[in-house]
Amino acid sequence: MRKIFSSLWFMGLATLLAFPLLAWPILYFTNRHFSELFVLPFHTVFEIPLFLSAGILFGLFIIWLSELPFFETAFKDYKNLLVGFKITRWRAVYLSVCAGVGEEIFFRGAIQPVVGIWITAIFFVAIHGYYSIKNWKKCFLGMLLTLFIGLLGWGARDFSLWHAIAGHFSYDLVLLLYLKRGNS
Repeated sequence: MRKIFSSLWFMGLATLLAFPLLAWPILYFTNRHFSELFVLPFHTVFEIPLFLSAGILFGLFIIWLSELPFFETAFKDYKNLLVGFKITRWRAVYLSVCAGVGEEIFFRGAIQPVVGIWITAIFFVAIHGYYSIKNWKKCFLGMLLTLFIGLLGWGARDFSLWHAIAGHFSYDLVLLLYLKRGNS
């Protein structure tokens, strides 16, 4: 039990620290300052709940898809991997915050301004292992996820990085709490 918590703690901390560290050189060579990523114009604050809601709704949609017998095998690997971690509420929140902040700083804050929304979205989904030549159902999930990540990219570009963080956080939280429910 202690080892599982330690690996989850480490995984979250590594995500929270490693991705922003990877963003530093990209920001440096594109003449942008790290603090610029966190500017939140006051007039955009009221759209953050929309991104939180989008993450929740997309998470619920993915859960619904995963429960369909047709897609059950496409999600099996991910469910088995995460169920083995014994997710608790606190761990779900912790991992969701770490992934939302760390990954969004790197992908939406550093990579996206260089290569654009859609290339960043495809790259993000690809490194998470959702594209598969052998499993077209998993690839279908990857395409759906690419659309959602594109929405987060649009939010980061037109509103602020905080909007993308909010959507990413709420999506991860919904999925992790669902998996926690499956552990009970």
